[in-house]
Amino acid sequence: MIFGRKKKARSGEDETEVESVEAETTEDEVEREDAVDGDAPEPSDDDATETSVADGLDTEALDATEWRTDGPFEVAELAGTDDDLSDDQPRIDLGSIIVTPVPGSELRLQVNETQDIVSAMLVLPVTAPATNGAQPEVVGSSALELSAYAAPRSGGLWAELRDEISEAAAEVGGSAELAAGPFGVELRRLLPVTTPDGEQGYQPSRMWVAEGPRWLLRGIVYGQAAIESDEDDPAVAAVLAAFREVVVRRGDEAMAPGDLLPMSMPADLQPAE
Repeated sequence: MIFGRKKKARSGEDETEVESVEAETTEDEVEREDAVDGDAPEPSDDDATETSVADGLDTEALDATEWRTDGPFEVAELAGTDDDLSDDQPRIDLGSIIVTPVPGSELRLQVNETQDIVSAMLVLPVTAPATNGAQPEVVGSSALELSAYAAPRSGGLWAELRDEISEAAAEVGGSAELAAGPFGVELRRLLPVTTPDGEQGYQPSRMWVAEGPRWLLRGIVYGQAAIESDEDDPAVAAVLAAFREVVVRRGDEAMAPGDLLPMSMPADLQPAE
């Protein structure tokens, strides 16, 4: 099921275009149809049986630090209400998360068999530096898969979930490693995939998590930005900026920690003919 929209939103003198919004049916949130983007080492036998931890990584200290100074934020933190954002920033409202579009980006909505939206994936182009006045050349892409969950008011859900996610990676023949990232402890995974030409490979990803009052926002990074770890790398910087611009709408409904916060199709989005 595909929905299409081309919308230009103007803020000041900057013009942003969202190329398309696509809804895809998926049976498993972990399954990816994307090909391996870039070279990734195959996991060792040790990596496949347990989560490795980067040398000197103090997970407790990282978990105790506040990493949301520059976002992502909750609606109430920006607007003082749970319903309205007063700024003129162009945004795509998906219910529990509000995405700020990136020029040249594509938004894909992942849905389950009952057509409920389970995640939103923002695909961003990676461009090579322009030379001799030429237009920048698109040389690849990165992707940011977004979903928000209910969490305890006291926090700490991420410390519990990453062990479960690491075990799941090992069960399918992949590997997982904890490392320091822009939001504290990040989870770096290698998952086995089949490329479009039928070859077997491993897809690298990085998992960023921001925890707010009674919510947790998860971003899974794929493509070029998953291979590079330097935050100053252009591909990483673009995805990081997009993640910080996400706004969460938690709502007041009582939900169990770990429950997916519901997402909805934007009101102005119509099925493509």
